[in-house]
Amino acid sequence: MRMILGRLLVVAVLAAAAAAAESEPRLPAAEQEGVYAVLEAVNPGFPWRASFPDDLCLAGPHGVSCDDDDDGGNASHVVGISLGYVSDFSANPSCAAPSAATLLTSGLLAASFPRLRSLFVYGCFVGDDDARPLPPLPWRLPPTLQDLVLVNNPALTGRLAISAASLPLLRRLVVASSGLSGDLPSTPFPRLEQLVLSGSRFAGRIPSALVQGLANVKILDLSSNLLAGGIPRAIAGLTQLVKLDLSSNTLAGPIPGELGGLASLELLDLSNNRLTGGVPAALRGMTAIREMYLSGNRRLGGRVPADMFAGLKGISAVGLSDAGLTGTIPASLGESLRNVTYLGLDGNLLEGEVPPALAKMAGRVRLHGNRAVCISPEFLAGAPRPRIAGVPSCNATQAAPVTRRPVVMPVPLASAEKPAAAAPPPPMRIGSCVVVAMLLLMLS
Repeated sequence: MRMILGRLLVVAVLAAAAAAAESEPRLPAAEQEGVYAVLEAVNPGFPWRASFPDDLCLAGPHGVSCDDDDDGGNASHVVGISLGYVSDFSANPSCAAPSAATLLTSGLLAASFPRLRSLFVYGCFVGDDDARPLPPLPWRLPPTLQDLVLVNNPALTGRLAISAASLPLLRRLVVASSGLSGDLPSTPFPRLEQLVLSGSRFAGRIPSALVQGLANVKILDLSSNLLAGGIPRAIAGLTQLVKLDLSSNTLAGPIPGELGGLASLELLDLSNNRLTGGVPAALRGMTAIREMYLSGNRRLGGRVPADMFAGLKGISAVGLSDAGLTGTIPASLGESLRNVTYLGLDGNLLEGEVPPALAKMAGRVRLHGNRAVCISPEFLAGAPRPRIAGVPSCNATQAAPVTRRPVVMPVPLASAEKPAAAAPPPPMRIGSCVVVAMLLLMLS
């Protein structure tokens, strides 16, 4: 009797499992085949079909994510594809074929995945063997796409041929460290919240039409490109902006004072451009600002904007190195910026005594490489450290020579606790003529 009951129990369990399996949402055959086609395009040498023969939503490789029908139907759909091995915790399918780039223009993704919301490609195009320019065609991606993220693909070359008309739901566009070039998109993306086009070869001006169509953007990062022209005043209309990074381009002209109206901005990085006209006092309106980097604009000029910083109570890092600043250091700066963890004033044309009010910031301020800055006895009396590196005492018999060194920009405090240390100067080399002269003197 016990044996019969045991067999009946096993049969019942198997029947329940089979019924549950039948009720599980299934991936449509067209999407299943589409996933295989994508995987074989990026890594044709791996036996994808033999390794994952079952429903790819239930037992597929890492990097394929699915969701059920919104209307309660008995089907699953691919909503996310992540390509490129990141780590053991994000072991997405690795890329091993240059032809994978054609996924962006071939139309395979648009034809196979009617509900795709996210496409992530990391490190798929990094070497010379991967270099293959994209065909001069519009990118054909699913109109349902909300997140398009391409990171660390320096061998991916061609143009960013997308538009809001083809991707009306796009919320996040990230292209970082790529070989893409040409102009930035000139059409507005009204739903976009994050626009990062950095570390590439985009050139030309920043289109005003693009900026004016970013009403909901919170992060705008166009750093490390070849962008030229001025900073569009239309950026001042992006009232939800939290991060603005236009660093390491060739932008010229003045910093628009209208940017001071960005009351939600927390990080402003305009460093390493060709900006002029000084630091606008209107930037005091950035009441939420935490980090401001204007270093490396050698013709920016003007004086240290102490009054501007007076109302910025939450600021924690200020970069004004190698910015062509002149005059003396205002005594009020020590009070305005008493809570900062980094203040870069090095490589300018400043002169005079370092105000004693800055004494408590001795370990957080950089002043080397200025014209004639010195430390007074009053400063030394109040400083927790004996002196500021590279700055002589005011009673020194001979002023230290001015040395112009490349600016070492700090890592933004969002990703590090303190800026990177400056590299040491190169060792002095003795010319060959001097060496020969020394040998002759020794032999005489």
